[in-house]
Amino acid sequence: MPELPEVENIKLGLEERVINKKIIGVSYSEIVKSGHNSKKLPIVKQDLLEFSNGVLEKKIEKLSRRGKYLYFILNDGYIVTHFGMTGAFFIVRDLAEITNHNYYKHRHVIFDLDTNEKLVFSDIRRFGELRYVDEVDRFKPFISLAPEPFSKNAEGYFLAKLDEKKYNSQPIKSLLLEGNVFCGCGNIYACEVLYRQKLNPLIEPNELTKNEKKKLFKALVDILDFAIKEGGSTISDYVHSDGGEGNMQNFHQIYGKKLCPLGHKVENIVIKGRASHFCPICQKRK
Repeated sequence: MPELPEVENIKLGLEERVINKKIIGVSYSEIVKSGHNSKKLPIVKQDLLEFSNGVLEKKIEKLSRRGKYLYFILNDGYIVTHFGMTGAFFIVRDLAEITNHNYYKHRHVIFDLDTNEKLVFSDIRRFGELRYVDEVDRFKPFISLAPEPFSKNAEGYFLAKLDEKKYNSQPIKSLLLEGNVFCGCGNIYACEVLYRQKLNPLIEPNELTKNEKKKLFKALVDILDFAIKEGGSTISDYVHSDGGEGNMQNFHQIYGKKLCPLGHKVENIVIKGRASHFCPICQKRK
């Protein structure tokens, strides 16, 4: 969290307010600075001087997204962001405009813009990441990512991956979270789509027909598209860049629920370290 729909909404909200603005200053919280002194590298995953020199006096020309990553296209280079579990951007003239107490308290990187505004990266749990890179196409995490789910070749790629020996005997739930199998899906939407398709999270690709796999892919694309239109899911900490919340959580059928829509008790098992909410009656294994 945030997953693809949340990151897309962050992008949509920010790009209206930061395009063609220049970064004229950058500052860091004491947590970031002391972490770098102890070589722990919290949030900014490179030398702070290197990061500062990379972004200073650069104009933000465009924003883009790759899976769960957001990146700022500068006139020279890129700022690549992963939000971890609780990362968020705000653009304000005064820091007091960040009215969410936790995000105000945990503001860690502040970019000063030439419009007397501040682009603030806050992260409550500090699992987020910022990097300056010269060439985004050579950014290592992007190289192995599956195609964007809305692209023409995404379905064929997904079906081929599920047929690979490496993957065809793994739980389908764990594969939906593998960025090199399907791009941008996280725990929330994996649980939701498997419920909607009445697939047990432990079922393996070799137990599914090709038509079932194709229906699963379409359902994944559809739910991500719908979630984007609903502003993403605000479960606990996710907010838009203006502090607003998403609406998709109101359409969840299984994630975080005690009962499924048909009234059956929801179970929660751990698959590859992630909690998997499912209905053992609606999602019986074949």
